[in-house]
Amino acid sequence: MELLKVDDLKPYLNDLIELLCDAVDSGAPIGFLPPMSELEAKSYWLTVNDDLKVNLKQVLLVREDNKIVGSVQIGMSPKANALHRCDIGKLMVHTQAREHGLGSTLMKGVERVAAAMQRQLLILEVRSDDVAHDMYIKLGYIPFGEVPGYTRSANGALHNATFFYKEIEPTHEVFS
Repeated sequence: MELLKVDDLKPYLNDLIELLCDAVDSGAPIGFLPPMSELEAKSYWLTVNDDLKVNLKQVLLVREDNKIVGSVQIGMSPKANALHRCDIGKLMVHTQAREHGLGSTLMKGVERVAAAMQRQLLILEVRSDDVAHDMYIKLGYIPFGEVPGYTRSANGALHNATFFYKEIEPTHEVFS
C-alpha cells in the first residue's frame, strides 16, 4: 500500500473514474446519486484537477498493486480569516479494498498534509448512518452537530448528517 499526495490527477484518471463509479454505485454518500456514468465521473475528476492546479484542493490517493483504491480531498479556503482550517471531503475506498484500514490511512495522511500546510482545524461532515461515522470518532474527530434530513439517497430517503472537527498541531514537516 502506498499513500500519495498528487499534483496532477490525469495519470490516475481511469482508476479514479472507476473508484468514483464504484463508490457512488455502492451507495457512498459523497454528493452523487447512482447510477454514476463514466462521463460524469471523468468530468468531476477533471474539475477537481483544475482545483488542484490552483491550490484550492489537495488530493491524497492510496495505491495497491499499481491501482488507485482510495482517495480523499482537502479543501483549502482562500479566505484570509480561514487560512488556518480546511474541509475534508469525498473519502472513498473501493469496495474490493474495504475493511483493511485504508480510510484511516487516508485520514491520517490528511492530518499530516494539513499540519505541514500550517492548518490547525479540520472540518468534515458525514451521513450519520454511514460506516465512516464511527471511524472519525475513533480517530479523535469531535461531533459538533447533527442536521436532520441533510442528504438524500437514491431511493429518496432523507438522512441526517453529523459535522465533525479536529484540532491539530501545525508542523514544519513536508509531506511528499
